[in-house]
Amino acid sequence: MSKPLVSIIIPTYNRAHLIGETLDSVLAQTYTNWECIVVDDGSTDTTDEVLKLYCDKDERFQFYNRPKDRSKGANACRNYGFELSKGEYINWFDSDDLMTPEKLTLQINELHSSSFDYSICQTMMFDVQNNKEIGLRAPKIKSNNIFDDYIAFKIFWLTGAPIWKRSFLTKNNLYFDEQLYQAQDFDFHYRVLAISTNYFPYEKPLVIFKKHNENMSNSATNTEEKLNSNIKVRLNILKNYKSKLSSQTKFKLYEDLLNIYKFTIKNKNFYISFKLLVDLIVQLNFINFKFYTRVKIFINLITSYLSFFLFNKGERFLKFNF
Repeated sequence: MSKPLVSIIIPTYNRAHLIGETLDSVLAQTYTNWECIVVDDGSTDTTDEVLKLYCDKDERFQFYNRPKDRSKGANACRNYGFELSKGEYINWFDSDDLMTPEKLTLQINELHSSSFDYSICQTMMFDVQNNKEIGLRAPKIKSNNIFDDYIAFKIFWLTGAPIWKRSFLTKNNLYFDEQLYQAQDFDFHYRVLAISTNYFPYEKPLVIFKKHNENMSNSATNTEEKLNSNIKVRLNILKNYKSKLSSQTKFKLYEDLLNIYKFTIKNKNFYISFKLLVDLIVQLNFINFKFYTRVKIFINLITSYLSFFLFNKGERFLKFNF
């Protein structure tokens, strides 16, 4: 088999203390024809010094700064890295995760000269604080109803798990949404699955996800940007892919939005909650609720917003029972 170039693209921000281990796992790959493009999102630590060491050590490493005219965030760094890359295959990766030594070899073996558009492997979760493995990120990565099960989190994978054929990405104009501050991989992957579910599932873990307090998904801070990102992604699915979703999954998405709505009201984010209130009322017409349930949710939505806005209370109106 020929050895096509694989582009590993890593966004980073203030991970000088973590990224070295990630780059060491890239260096340890048994598949050697790769380039590793690291794009910095404006770090204020010693990331540039760490990357200089790796670039001096091995010319396959490249280090760039996100252009100032691009939005801040990992997604802009991922897209910029993709634009700079030359590989026939693309593996976006995170700056605190690890590749097992045979990740590239095993996935490229299945992809090259095949009709698959991409390959996905399992991910092992590792608890850094307790220094132990805590299980797979998801029990499985393929099913008989892939799109619906991915939206419902019955199957799942993170950014580093897939390796993509570049031709598939460019043909379908697939880029990360640079306006999202959370749920970026969820958004990218459901848009991919809406186009193609033709992938090879490698059921063994080839990525190690290090769970620690600095993970964005573990952050206790629900900033306005994060809330808007989670709302945007779920509303896009409900608005644009209803025909692909089961009633149960539509209920789940709507329930997720209701929980965000409750959070924004309790925390007096009245502008966000009002915009979401309007969307929730509109979407009520497209969810297969019984008429009584639809009316009850509508009343609770309106009453809860007014109660919190005017009197800063109204907990009993935030109970939505399907």
